[in-house]
Amino acid sequence: MRLVLLGILICLAAGITPAVAQTVFSVSGKVQDESGKPLPFASAFLNQTTLGDRTTEAGTFTVRQIPPGKYELIVSYLGYEPVITPVEVQADVSGITIVLKPKAGVLKEHVVRRDPEREKWMRVFLNTFVGQSSLAKQCELMNGEIVDLHYDRQTNTLTAGADDFLVIENPALGYRVKFLLMYFTYDMRAGYSMYYGNPMFEPMKPKNKRQLQKWAANRKAAYLGSTMHFYKSLLAKTLEQDGFMVQKLVRKERKRDYVEPVPGLETGEAKMQKPGTFSKYVNYLYTARLPYDSIYYKSGNGYVMNFKDLLYVTYKKEKEDRLYVTTLLPPGSVRGHQVSVLKLLAPEVKLDRNGNVETPMDVICEQYWGWEKLAEMLPLDYKL
Repeated sequence: MRLVLLGILICLAAGITPAVAQTVFSVSGKVQDESGKPLPFASAFLNQTTLGDRTTEAGTFTVRQIPPGKYELIVSYLGYEPVITPVEVQADVSGITIVLKPKAGVLKEHVVRRDPEREKWMRVFLNTFVGQSSLAKQCELMNGEIVDLHYDRQTNTLTAGADDFLVIENPALGYRVKFLLMYFTYDMRAGYSMYYGNPMFEPMKPKNKRQLQKWAANRKAAYLGSTMHFYKSLLAKTLEQDGFMVQKLVRKERKRDYVEPVPGLETGEAKMQKPGTFSKYVNYLYTARLPYDSIYYKSGNGYVMNFKDLLYVTYKKEKEDRLYVTTLLPPGSVRGHQVSVLKLLAPEVKLDRNGNVETPMDVICEQYWGWEKLAEMLPLDYKL
């Protein structure tokens, strides 16, 4: 029985609708403080994309080359509270005025009293936030001193926050990621982590053509088999061609020595997976592939996922990362197909036409997708 790792990777982005005939637009406006004074060199970008701009000395900005769709415009400036503004782009958008408020000048406790365990908890934070994969090993947090960490011994829970953007360099994918961390918690007792925020991707400058080609290859490898790839294949109804197999997984709670049976167990339609020694649950995997209409349905210009139980997703075109096998699976395990589990926390979860989840907090990723973290994240405007 393979160990299950629970995790949620959340970026508060409304998503991108595919461009029609390469039509792109712009979003422009100005940034000022509460007195009306323009703020030069403020950052204005569309959440989880490479699309952004810096304000001029007059406080104006223009974000260009935007495909039609719904976005979140993030504006930030050192010493001020960031502002998140939803924008819908179907034509050029202009005249936006963003007013920033100064942050309260509170001196952080760790500045005046060093936590002797900070280095230990920082490693735990980075392993949970950035990841422990081969790509994650190459990433570097450039401003870790701004991270506030708190460990609660009673609940065995680590929480984290930051007053400014975390800057992570990912030399394997060629991105410099600025991440506005809104929430982070890691329940070590349950093995469950959740974090979300607003990332901006800045492409790094390649040293030469060879490095650029390497980045392209690594980005493609990160995309294939990812949740982004899965959702797009799901809506295009090309799961099998793209290497995905989706089955139903039913989870039942152990109550002493009794586990409620499931239909199809006697006929072989469902098979019980061997539970872990201390697991409170038993999983039953149904052998048949799930039809598309039992996973989602079309609604207006978008789609709605409404599957019951869990989705057991196998990606057959790529093996597991070696570090996943050696650090999480039982001794003696060998690299196999990437297996992930999806669980909905709401009865229905909306997807846009490009396969972006409207409320990411309502979707839990377990196993392989739960193990992949920020190191594997790609911008929404990434194109294969």
